[in-house]
Amino acid sequence: MKTLYALLPGLLLTSAALAQTTPGGVRIGAAGAPDAAAILDISATGKGLLIPRMDSAARAAIPTPPDGLMVFQTDGRQGFWYATGGSWLFIPDKARAGDNLGNHVLGRNLVLNGQRIVGGTAAAPGTNGLTIDANGLVRLRTAIRPLNTYDNGAGLRLDDADAGLLVRTTIGYGSPTPPLSGQGDRLMWLSYYGAFRAGGVDGTQWDTGNLGFYSAAFGYNNLASGNYSLASGFRNTVQGSYSVTVGSNSFVDQTSSASAAFGNLCRVKGSYSLAAGINALARGRAAFTLGERCTADADNAIAMGRYASAGDRSGTFVIGDASVNDTLRASANNQFSARYAGGYRLYSNAAMSIGVVLNAGSNSWQITSDSTKKELVRPADGNQFLERINGLRLGSWNYRGQDPRTMRHYGPMAQDFYQAFGHDALGTIGNDSTINQADFDGVNLIAIQALYRQVLELKEENARQHQQIQQLQSRAASAAAAPAATNTAALEERLRRLEALLGAQAQR
Repeated sequence: MKTLYALLPGLLLTSAALAQTTPGGVRIGAAGAPDAAAILDISATGKGLLIPRMDSAARAAIPTPPDGLMVFQTDGRQGFWYATGGSWLFIPDKARAGDNLGNHVLGRNLVLNGQRIVGGTAAAPGTNGLTIDANGLVRLRTAIRPLNTYDNGAGLRLDDADAGLLVRTTIGYGSPTPPLSGQGDRLMWLSYYGAFRAGGVDGTQWDTGNLGFYSAAFGYNNLASGNYSLASGFRNTVQGSYSVTVGSNSFVDQTSSASAAFGNLCRVKGSYSLAAGINALARGRAAFTLGERCTADADNAIAMGRYASAGDRSGTFVIGDASVNDTLRASANNQFSARYAGGYRLYSNAAMSIGVVLNAGSNSWQITSDSTKKELVRPADGNQFLERINGLRLGSWNYRGQDPRTMRHYGPMAQDFYQAFGHDALGTIGNDSTINQADFDGVNLIAIQALYRQVLELKEENARQHQQIQQLQSRAASAAAAPAATNTAALEERLRRLEALLGAQAQR
């Protein structure tokens, strides 16, 4: 202890000799005044300043550390820590951190000064990276593809982007010239047009002049120059506004509005029209075509199936089957035409047990009349039907509004027919404004059967009467023939007598 007390004066004298104090600062380790900007100026060779060392628990136990207090932490995240605002911040090691930025919040803008933000490591930094120009244009460049490979790894990827992706612009703002023109594959959002492009082109399909406002094109060689238009697939063109093409080699021209083409080689030349299938054409206002080589080439025309055409007739509906390669064409405006070589079936109930059939090659409708599909069959009084028919108003007439010179008809009135035949013992048959052809035929057959039976009865009666007449005639003939025979015998007897008398006289 005595030795320690003896050393203290010497140490104090040595420190005093090495430290030079001047107003406003202290210099240690060298003679002369301290740097004017320093409160403490330490000079040394082969030695340094040893900051207090402690573990993380000891550092955290310092109560209310003042701003600027620094320690060296010996465990956990080893290194220098300093206090600010009552919290501790770590000073990262450049060699280990590798970003030269530190772990802190920027106090001002980070200026790239023409440099890029790249990946890699400090020892092997990447070359492809992020650039931001003075106007805020962000680019990933320049991605260099390695030799003999088509995958350089560059791109943009958002993992678990639960908030989605938002790009806000205003139409008419920005440049009307796309950032890249000509052929090539790319993804583009064009703020000036509010338009989107994704895929590729081999020419000018995505250049200025071929970009409709609020339009979109996806796929290869698709052109959407109409406003609010969409083209998707392969080599499609949409020049009309509010229009769509999906498929390949299809076209909506500039005169069309709110029209669509779907399929291959489909064309639309008219507003509010649709062409779908293969080699389908809709040319007219509100025209519709669906199928193969179908043409709706008139306003409000519909062509469907295969080789069907409106024939430039408006308001027509034409349907064709696949039996031949010959086009079925409408022959008049507002006409329905259909060709089905296999026939037609029209059912009027869900079970498909009631309806009409036009078999292949036939020229009239056949109604369902299978006895196995009928029930509650009741016989009819044919003679009564004949009496009722006798009371019908029968004659010729024409429908109101039709030309009586060319559109006259024969037949009964529905009201009379319904009154005469509209009810049987079980229910109602038909109504008082229309006549069912099957019921009409049924009434006729019942009446014909009654007439035939009456004819048979008349024939039987006639045969009986004819037999009676023959019997009477036979009796009359017999009665007339008896006296004549008696007279003849008498004459013969008289003749024999006369001959005998004459012979006797001759012998004398």
